[in-house]
Amino acid sequence: MHPLRHIFAAEALLVGFLDRRRRELTLLDRLRKNLPPALAAQTGVVDASAAELTLSATSGAVAALLRHRAPELLNTLAHEGWKFTGIRVRVQARHNRTDRSKVHAKQIDGKSAAALRSGADRIPDPRLAAVLRRLAERENTASDEQQALDSVEGQRPEQQE
Repeated sequence: MHPLRHIFAAEALLVGFLDRRRRELTLLDRLRKNLPPALAAQTGVVDASAAELTLSATSGAVAALLRHRAPELLNTLAHEGWKFTGIRVRVQARHNRTDRSKVHAKQIDGKSAAALRSGADRIPDPRLAAVLRRLAERENTASDEQQALDSVEGQRPEQQE
């Protein structure tokens, strides 16, 4: 059995990609050591193979901070042996998977809850009927704002004011 790096070494194209990625990760590590942690977490390396270093930022504010720090970063990288003529920053918003604050449980509306209750009344199996009734109890009661919106949507255009 051959190690994976020996298999990749046989393919010149893959070796080039791996070398480029290794270089970008090393450079990213150097950059993150020279940036505040909050800014470093929002920064990535897009291209380190050209004369001009291209970084990614998750927002316009992060990009502005990186552009402001560009001369300092170039000097620091130059002292560590990285030679770039400038730094270009691209905004590439990415989805933060760890933020689950807007995840809502599926809710059941009144019509569906009524259908479940009706079905529970007709089912001879008492355990299944009990489960359906518990599920129907999870009915989402609409807020006053939603009820008002529903009543307006039900009106004809000439009745709306």
